[in-house]
This record gives sequence, structure tokens and C-alpha cells, in this order.
Amino acid sequence: MKIFVTGAGGLIGTYTIQALYREGHEIVALYRKAQTLKNVHPWEIVEADLLSDRGISELETIDPDIVVHCAAVLPEQFEGEEAKKIATINRKIDNGILKFCQDHHCFLIYTSSTSVYGPTGFPWNEESPVSPWGPYGTAKFETEQQIKTMKNRHVILRISAPYAPEQRTRTVLKIFIERALEDLDLLYYGNGERQQDFTASEDVAQAIVRSVANSKACGVFNIASGQPVSMIQLAELVIKCAPDTKSKAVAAGIPDPQEEYRACFDISKAKSILGWIPSYSLEYGIRRWMQFMEKK
Repeated sequence: MKIFVTGAGGLIGTYTIQALYREGHEIVALYRKAQTLKNVHPWEIVEADLLSDRGISELETIDPDIVVHCAAVLPEQFEGEEAKKIATINRKIDNGILKFCQDHHCFLIYTSSTSVYGPTGFPWNEESPVSPWGPYGTAKFETEQQIKTMKNRHVILRISAPYAPEQRTRTVLKIFIERALEDLDLLYYGNGERQQDFTASEDVAQAIVRSVANSKACGVFNIASGQPVSMIQLAELVIKCAPDTKSKAVAAGIPDPQEEYRACFDISKAKSILGWIPSYSLEYGIRRWMQFMEKK
């Protein structure tokens, strides 16, 4: 298959390209800035800005069988004016890629987010009511709805908290690991009972590989580890993975407005239809991340 991957320089895009290339697919990787990469990777590299009409027009020479759309801008906060601006940017990016897919009759794999479900209503399966969390989640769900109106075959992956050592976004997982390596206490809000389900980027990439391999795959799939952890459990696990640290899990004394959130996502549909099973434990991911940082 000839597969066009957007957001190739991002966390999910990076791991996806590597996984698809190992499967023997012909890869065209889209980077916003790629001058230093063209002699580094064995796959074809395209440089384009998806926010410009010229950038979209530069893609017309590509004629892929499949588009894996990973490109997105992540907000630092999921509420507020900045989040609204970023949501508008993401919708413009999505609109350009969806039009490209329609024009080229491509099978589309779209990386969405479990934030479309919102803060309440767990446990969630793919048929659960949605109440998108902030402008980012709203934009993701709007794109999902637009995709469903297209005649193209599509797979929508609702991904929960993807992570990898290379990530730049300062998530709670990244902050806890950095603080543990610096012997600083790991501060959790409220009583530390809020949950998150962290999904290794390698596992996300394998879900995309499985979506490509299954010619009948279509629709929405939850992609998560299936092993949610509370913030206090996360802090304790990070400390366990750094046995020489002097860090402790400590209440910050700040209320957590998301105290009641529980990251309970049903991943049985992805298991049964895609044949996908998450392989990487959070403990393994944390230890690998620490090793990565210690080598820097």
C-alpha cells in the first residue's frame, strides 16, 4: 500500500511511520519543516504547511491508497482563548485533508481523542453519548461527524493520552518523571483520585497498522491501555521506577476540578475487529522514558 501520513514529526506520526515501514508499505511522510530530514529517512518526505492553500495544493502529486491523518496542534490548556484558536487551526487542517481524501478516493484513518466523551458518563464504549471536553475535543468530534458523511471508507481512532519519551507536551506524566529524576516531590491535586489512561505510542501505531491490514475495518474504535491509574498511583509508580530518588508523592493542597474523572474506556471492539491488543505497560514506558532522559 502507498500510505500518506500527516503529522510525521509528531509523537503518533513518528511511531506510525516506523511501524508501517517495517510492514513493507510505501510511505509518504508529511512534515511542516523537513529540510534536515530528507537524507535521514528511507521513506519519501514531503514538506508542506497544511494551514495554507499552497501547502494543500503541493500535495496533489501524491496519489495514496490510504491517508493516516495525525497532524494536529495540541493546546497547553483545554479551555480558554488559546484553546479556541488552536481548535480553529485544527479544523482548518482537518478540512484540507478530508477534501484531499475525497478528491483522491482514499481510505482515511483519523487520529481522534477520547476527550470527545467529556468529563462524565464513564465507562465509555464507541456508542456512548459524547460531551466533548473543551474546544479541542469539540473540534475532534466535529471532524468525526464530517468524516461520517463522506463516502470514503474510514477508521476513527479515539486515543487516550498517548505518550513516549520524545514528547514535548508537558503532561502530568512528563512532569512527574522529570521531578523524580531531580529528587523533587511529585505533587498531585485534590485527593489524587482523578484517573488517566496512558497509551504507549507504540501501541497506537500498532492500532493503525491493524487498521491498514484489515480491509473490512471501518468506524470508530477506542484505543487505550485499558489500565487507568489515579494521580496518586501514577506518582507512586514513577517513584518505584526511580529507586534512588528522594521524591515523595505529596498532596499539593490545591483542589482538583476533575477529581471525579475516571478514564474507563472499553477497548473490546478494537480487540475483536482490529485484532489489536495493547502490549506496553505503563511501568515499562516510564522506565524507558527515564533511561531516555538519563542519556540526554
